[in-house]
Amino acid sequence: MWLKRIELKNFKRLVDFQAQFSPGINVVKGPLNEMGKSTLLDGIVVALFHNPKSTAKELKDYVSWGSTRQIQTSLEFEDKGNRYLLEKDFDKGTVRLIDDNTQEELDTFKEISEKMAELLGTKSDKLFLCSSCIRQTQVSEISSGKQEINESLEEVVSGGKEGTLAMQVIQKLDDEISEIRKGLDRPVKIPGSLARLRSQLEDFSQRYNEVRDEVSEVEAQKIELMEANKQLAQVKEEYENARVLLEKNKQRKDIEVSIERLTKDYNGVAELLSRMRNQEEDSEKADKALSAIEGFEDKQQVSEFRKGLDAIQNGRGHIEKDLSTRDTELAEAREKLNRRGSIRFLGSKRSIATAIIILTGGIIGVLVGPFYLLSLIITGAAFLAITMWARTALIQDKTSMSGIEERVQKMKGSLDELSQGEQELLAEAKCNTVVEFKEKERDFYYWLEKKRKAEYLLEGMLSGETVQDIEKRRQEVARKLAVEQAKLTEDLIETRMSPEEYIELERKVQRLEATRNELEDRKRDSMAILKTAKHDAEEQVRLEEELEGLQESLKHEDRKGKVYELAREFISKARTEVLSSVEEALEKEIQRYLAVFTNDRYKQVRVNKEALEFAVYSDEKGDWAKPEDLSGGVIDEFYLAFRLALARLIFGDKKPPLILDDPFVNFDSVRLANTLNFFKTLAPDYQIVIFTLSNLYDEVADNIILLGKKERPL
Repeated sequence: MWLKRIELKNFKRLVDFQAQFSPGINVVKGPLNEMGKSTLLDGIVVALFHNPKSTAKELKDYVSWGSTRQIQTSLEFEDKGNRYLLEKDFDKGTVRLIDDNTQEELDTFKEISEKMAELLGTKSDKLFLCSSCIRQTQVSEISSGKQEINESLEEVVSGGKEGTLAMQVIQKLDDEISEIRKGLDRPVKIPGSLARLRSQLEDFSQRYNEVRDEVSEVEAQKIELMEANKQLAQVKEEYENARVLLEKNKQRKDIEVSIERLTKDYNGVAELLSRMRNQEEDSEKADKALSAIEGFEDKQQVSEFRKGLDAIQNGRGHIEKDLSTRDTELAEAREKLNRRGSIRFLGSKRSIATAIIILTGGIIGVLVGPFYLLSLIITGAAFLAITMWARTALIQDKTSMSGIEERVQKMKGSLDELSQGEQELLAEAKCNTVVEFKEKERDFYYWLEKKRKAEYLLEGMLSGETVQDIEKRRQEVARKLAVEQAKLTEDLIETRMSPEEYIELERKVQRLEATRNELEDRKRDSMAILKTAKHDAEEQVRLEEELEGLQESLKHEDRKGKVYELAREFISKARTEVLSSVEEALEKEIQRYLAVFTNDRYKQVRVNKEALEFAVYSDEKGDWAKPEDLSGGVIDEFYLAFRLALARLIFGDKKPPLILDDPFVNFDSVRLANTLNFFKTLAPDYQIVIFTLSNLYDEVADNIILLGKKERPL
């Protein structure tokens, strides 16, 4: 079979696409990714296998972005000289297959699926994708088609699709055995024949035993009924007397418990009211005490008084501390000045005048007298300088003392002002001294706290109620207590029993009640047996015959199940022996292809068909290894060989097209060349479609399909 032409509409990026294929090797390529290669591959698979009436989500994902219509596919292909046209409209849900030679037309998906399986070799897209269709990223992905691969390989051995697979026979036998034995190991809604027959046998055996025993029991039941009636009358009378006495004691006990509870409630409410009154009295006492503190109106006012007095005391403390320091400095300055008597003498006006006289005398002497009088000028100038320095030092000391004295005077004035402010605050608080204020303040906060605590406790006792509400509650409890006390009559008091006597009476009532119930049950059973007794010996014989029939049927079903199990065992053993030839054939095919793809590097392969597990002999490791334990290139080469071997064995002479989505990316140049030459040898028998980005395959291509700009992107 080879594809001739495909047309896709509204299929992802391929909004309106057509492509022609030829026999041999077809290369589908685009210069970049996202040019539609994978989309075209999906389109071929959908055109071959998918049902237009399907509601699968993946089909909706194929619709072109923004399109309001579903996808449409049209596929022309040829098989053994016959031309076919396969059209699918996923918008209308229609499909048709036209044979161009006979003009025969099929229009149901079931008929077309069977016809495509006849032409293509399979109707399973999973099997196709695990063998003939190889995606680049899924070369080694075969697990999804495991069941289809196993069934198809078994068909190869068992003679094709017309025969019945041994696996199917085994499954059928398993189903039959399971159906026969269903319900034997655990309860089920619909049991099998063995469980059903066993259940019927148990039911009939039970019924037979009942019928067999019934006749002998009838007479015994009559005697039993008379004796039960006699005992029941005695027990009823004794039980009723004991029950009445027990009920009175229970009633009295309940009343006493209620009285005790109500008394406790009443005392609790009364105590609560007493404590509430105490708190009210404490609050009133605190109010009176607070009112008696003259000059203290509220907490804020007292706080303001306290802040003012604290500020005055802090200010006075700072000033007094500074004043003490200044007094010390002033005393030290005066003492210093007293110690500097020589400086005071030198700095006096008399010393200055003396220095000037000496200096002047020296000058005049030099002018009118001998030159040696020049020393008087020097002495006078020095003495004048010393007197000027001493006078300057004295002025500085006196200025410093004057500043200290002035500051001391100001601080004393500030102290007077603070004292006046303190007296004004004390007068406003109606206190004579700070000590008096502190005493009044202490009393004020004491009674304020007493009042707050009393109000807080009172509020907690009320819990959202009022005193009137609690008083009403006390009255209601008193009323109920009076009612309960009235219920405690003399009759109830006279029947008072000790706890031990009460417990013993309870046990007696329970024993009598149990005895009465037992006698009533015996009486009821006896009457029921006598009333319903309708079985005779004839019915007993009939039941025996039915039991024998059920026992024979049970034996027959048991033998049938054992025969099925034996048949399954032999068929399974035969199937295992036959299928070993499939593994040998599959191993040979894989080895033939793998040797080509790996340039004879790997030649030996082992296959476990049931588990789809493989091993490749590695000369480098000197042992068998899983393909996944080898290099990335060898993994792809092995699974490519495996898929081709599957296609060769499963499809036989059907020759489906081989669709390759660039599976050679991990091949080195030598192995790629060998592989391409090998595919050229397959081209006469198989149509090959290679999807790629590169130009590596142009030399082996019989037809090149270019994907270009006219395909609208998603």
